[in-house]
Amino acid sequence: MRISSRVHMVGSGRHGLQTTHMIDCNVYLLDGGSECALIDAGGGVEPERIEANIAAAGVAPERITKLLLTHAHGDHAGGARHFRDRYGAELIVSEEAAPWLESGDMEKNSLLAAIAAGIYPDDYRFRACPVARAVKEGDVVRVGDIELAVLETPGHARGHVSYLWDGEDGKAIFAGDVLFAGGRIVLQSTWDCSIQDYAATTAKLHALRLDTLYAGHGAPVMKEAYRHVERAHDCFRRLDLPPNL
Repeated sequence: MRISSRVHMVGSGRHGLQTTHMIDCNVYLLDGGSECALIDAGGGVEPERIEANIAAAGVAPERITKLLLTHAHGDHAGGARHFRDRYGAELIVSEEAAPWLESGDMEKNSLLAAIAAGIYPDDYRFRACPVARAVKEGDVVRVGDIELAVLETPGHARGHVSYLWDGEDGKAIFAGDVLFAGGRIVLQSTWDCSIQDYAATTAKLHALRLDTLYAGHGAPVMKEAYRHVERAHDCFRRLDLPPNL
């Protein structure tokens, strides 16, 4: 599904359009001209449904050279090994989360807690995946003629990063699970979720005055995304909590 001139949504699960497996996050295909990238990888169950949507977008698999993860939770990173093996894509993730991807650490990526809570099936397993590049705040990732700035955005998860693109759609961000339409967030009772980090990250995003929000679940926000950020920021500023997704 084409979202903008350069972005297709090729995966979306139960908290979105459910065009692919129910545990998938929103998976975005970013077209940089000479090469493409996937932003997040879905949960790794039935990845062929994501591949069918890539084909429907008219993108040849060999053009997908990079796979950028926002964080290591299963619904965003579980499919990384499949796409890395299938396309030879360069896996890019934060410096903090990189060891968890490479070791398949199901405690650090909060999967053991999620399985115990019934969010994933009992037999769900996370496949370890080699990381080609570990990134931090201020790093730049280039996808063809598109330049993405890395922002460290913890709160929902440790090792969470977002990718900022100042381009033809204005100031856009691939924000993973940091913020959603309507100023919603996702707080969970996991070791890596922090209210204080979330408040600081939301203040950081508020200062950017974003135009477009490519969220990890639900609908993307294509105009005046700063208004949605402001709703969450105002809640934190009042020492309250934004609504949970």
